[in-house]
Amino acid sequence: MATASVIIPTHGRPEKLERCLGALALQQLATGDSIEVIVAVDGALPNGECASPRVSDSETRIQLPRVGVSAARNAAIDLAQGEYLLFINDDCYPDDDWARTHIAAQRRGDTPSMIVGRTDWMAWPDLTVFDGLLRDTSMIFFYDTMRDGENFGFRHFWTCNASVPTSVAREVSGFDDRIRPYLFDDVEFAWRVEQRFGGGVHYDASARNTHDHRVSWGDYLERERCLGQMAVRLADANRACFGDIFGYEDPCRMRDDLAAWLDINADELAGLESTIASQMSQPLPTGDAWTDMRDRLYTAHLPVKRRLFRQGFVDAFDSAALDRPAIHRQLSHGSI
Repeated sequence: MATASVIIPTHGRPEKLERCLGALALQQLATGDSIEVIVAVDGALPNGECASPRVSDSETRIQLPRVGVSAARNAAIDLAQGEYLLFINDDCYPDDDWARTHIAAQRRGDTPSMIVGRTDWMAWPDLTVFDGLLRDTSMIFFYDTMRDGENFGFRHFWTCNASVPTSVAREVSGFDDRIRPYLFDDVEFAWRVEQRFGGGVHYDASARNTHDHRVSWGDYLERERCLGQMAVRLADANRACFGDIFGYEDPCRMRDDLAAWLDINADELAGLESTIASQMSQPLPTGDAWTDMRDRLYTAHLPVKRRLFRQGFVDAFDSAALDRPAIHRQLSHGSI
């Protein structure tokens, strides 16, 4: 029986998956410990080729129809033999002590724990201002505000680098596969774990991996719009979790408030977005010049970010109100 089961959902990135598996094959574990790797292939590749070659006898591969990342993780959890579940993305490459660090962190707790490690963006050779903002601010992750060894709330549980006892994941029935294609699936899972077991999310900065996923400014803006759209799905799936995140018990009231806000300063914000966009692809400066630019741009971009979320929420809510099955089909097929 393995000490831990590494869970990897994947779709359409065989080269990155192969590198992830190669890094897992090099894990340095404590004496007596072992890991198994369970790859849940979420839908066949268009040309029918394998997701990637196996690199270890400890790997199990599940071939699924296109079911979504949450259902893929659940299929892997059902097969897991380890005492702990270690979650990682197929485009993340763990340090060679990553699994050992998660296992040790799990064993230190007196009660069942959720652990999140640190995921660093790839150090691209041509770093831009936007790359630096992703690395150094809370645009996506919150590492700039987190302290190693402290506990944080459920919103800090990110399945690109996280672990939980297997029994805990099964006790809360795994991930909610209605929340698809992605976004809010991991934090909603963590919300249910926190409600059932308490304890929050423990941050262990020494459990590190590297994320091979370059995000552009345009990608980031589309992600914010998608967050708004997926918040509607979250409200359908778990109203209490939705309320804890957004402070609204009634998503209808939230929709009305956000719609009213969208009528304010629309032209001004369009001009602000254009001004910010012109700076995002510039080479990354260093020293005090970067510190000043980072703080100014991060603050300046927040109204743009919030507007896109609000627009996404209102659009998805209104579409769902007219035809709830239609918006569910759209979200399920990953078109947004």
